[in-house]
Amino acid sequence: MSNQPRARVTKLLPVLLLLACAEHAASPAQGAGTGGMAVAAAGQTHAAGHAAGGLAEGGAALVDFSSAGGSAATAGSAGSGLDAVSVRPLDVNAEPARYEHQFLASAADSDVSFNDDIERAIFDNRANKLMGKLVLVFGGAGNTDGHIGATGEFCARRGFHVLAVAAFQNYDIGSGDQNFYGDARQQVFDGIEHTTQGDFANIHMRPADGVAQRAAKGLAHLQAEYPREDWGYYLQADGSVRWSDVIFTGISHGASNAARFAMLVRVARAVSIAGPRDNSCPGPDLPCEPSRIASWLDERPATPIERFFGVTGSADEQHAQHLFAMQRLGFSGTPRDVVTEQPPYADSHRLVVALGHGEVCDKPEYLAACNYAFGVPPENQPGVF
Repeated sequence: MSNQPRARVTKLLPVLLLLACAEHAASPAQGAGTGGMAVAAAGQTHAAGHAAGGLAEGGAALVDFSSAGGSAATAGSAGSGLDAVSVRPLDVNAEPARYEHQFLASAADSDVSFNDDIERAIFDNRANKLMGKLVLVFGGAGNTDGHIGATGEFCARRGFHVLAVAAFQNYDIGSGDQNFYGDARQQVFDGIEHTTQGDFANIHMRPADGVAQRAAKGLAHLQAEYPREDWGYYLQADGSVRWSDVIFTGISHGASNAARFAMLVRVARAVSIAGPRDNSCPGPDLPCEPSRIASWLDERPATPIERFFGVTGSADEQHAQHLFAMQRLGFSGTPRDVVTEQPPYADSHRLVVALGHGEVCDKPEYLAACNYAFGVPPENQPGVF
C-alpha cells in the first residue's frame, strides 16, 4: 500500500444536471457547487460513489430518497426525506498513521456548564479507503465521558472518523413513565429540557451540554487543532453537524441512545450493540402492557428504518427486550444467528450473537457481523493494526 496521503475526491455535479436521471446507488448523490443548495430526486446519484464535502465552501446538496424503491417512504421516515451531502471533497493530507486526541468539553465550547468531562477522537488514515463517515460512540449506563470502547476502536481501524463526546448517561432510565425514556434521551441529545422526572428533577442542561452541540463544537475544535485530518468535513457552513454522514452507535444504555437519536435526526446509520431496549416486555411475540413500553418506540423516525441495526446476545438477560424493541421499531428482517449464518444474513438487521451483555466487535468470530452492520467495504474489512 502506498505511503502517500490520500483523499477521496469526487466530481461535483452542476446544479443544472441534478435533474438528470442516473442509476440509483447506495451512496448519496452529489450536490450543488460552492455555497449553493440543490435537491436531487430519488434515484439520482453519481457513479463515483459517496460525495465528499463539508465546512469550507459552505452550503449543502440534498438528496431525496423518500420515494426510492419504497424504502424511506414505507419505512415511516419523518421530516423532509432528504440527505444532505457536502459540496467539497474530503481533504485528508496527514501522513498515514493512527491519530488520537482528547480534550475537555469546555475546551471546545466555553458555554459548557454541566458535565465538563473528557471527549475523545480517533482517526486512522492507513485504511485502504477513507469512509467519509463520522461514527459517534456512546457508552453504557454511568458513563459521562467520551467512551470509545471496542466498537469505536473497530470503526477507527476501518477508515471512519470516530468521536466520543461527553454525553451524560449517569441517570436511571427507568425512573419515570412511558414518555420519560424518550424525553430523557432527547434531553441528553439536544440539551433542552424535555422532562423533570426522576434524576432530571435536579439536572438542568443547556444546548451546550447536549450531544448535538458538543459534536459540532468538538468537530470544530479538532478541525482547528488538526486540520490535516479534516474533521471539519462533517460540518455544514453554519457550524452544525451534517447528520447524514454520521453513524450513531453505542453499547447497552448507549445502544438505546443510538437508536433514539436516530429517531430525532436523519443519519447514515444507527448500530445498537446489546440493545436497544427501553421496555420490560417478555419477548417480541408475547403480550406486554403498554405501561412497560417506551413511547418513543412508536414514534415516526427521522432516519429511514432500514438504516437501523441491532446486535443482541442470546445469553444476555436483556435479550428478549432487545428483540422486542427491534420488532416494535420495525428493524429489517427477522433475528438471525450470525454464528451459523454468513453475511448478509438474509438482509436482516436483527443480529444475534452467542454472548451475554457486552461488547461484540472485539471478538474475532463476530468481525464479519460488525463489518456488515457498519457497511464496511471489502478492502477495509481486515482493519489496520
